[in-house]
Amino acid sequence: MFIIQQIICISGSYITVLSDIGQVGDQVVLLSPLATHEEGTLLTFNYHMMISDEDKTAALTVFTYSQLHVHELRLIEIRGNHGTQWQHAEVCLPEGTYQLAFVATHGLQFSSDIALDDIELNSDVVLRQRCLSDRTKG
Repeated sequence: MFIIQQIICISGSYITVLSDIGQVGDQVVLLSPLATHEEGTLLTFNYHMMISDEDKTAALTVFTYSQLHVHELRLIEIRGNHGTQWQHAEVCLPEGTYQLAFVATHGLQFSSDIALDDIELNSDVVLRQRCLSDRTKG
């Protein structure tokens, strides 16, 4: 397994991991800058996962990544085929100082493309309240 760590700021584009590069189980990691997050900050992003039905390995996972350089908390894990359309995800972030690690795990070659777009953090008071109330319901 190899890990590529990158910090990328791109405007007007999306980030993709193509399945024809790499092997099953390889991971590509996109790290955010280190930041302090208030409880209830909302992470939103769009993703595209065109995965074959036989592929049980490919995944898109978002972790908190600590200052000790370890994945601490899995915030969301997305697996399986999500078709040809972009999908939307929202995650309520815990309080703390950490990086966000977007980890794309390669599945079967030529059948597990994963892409990310429009990654945003929002600490708007109304969204934070919704986030916190959703957390207490679940």
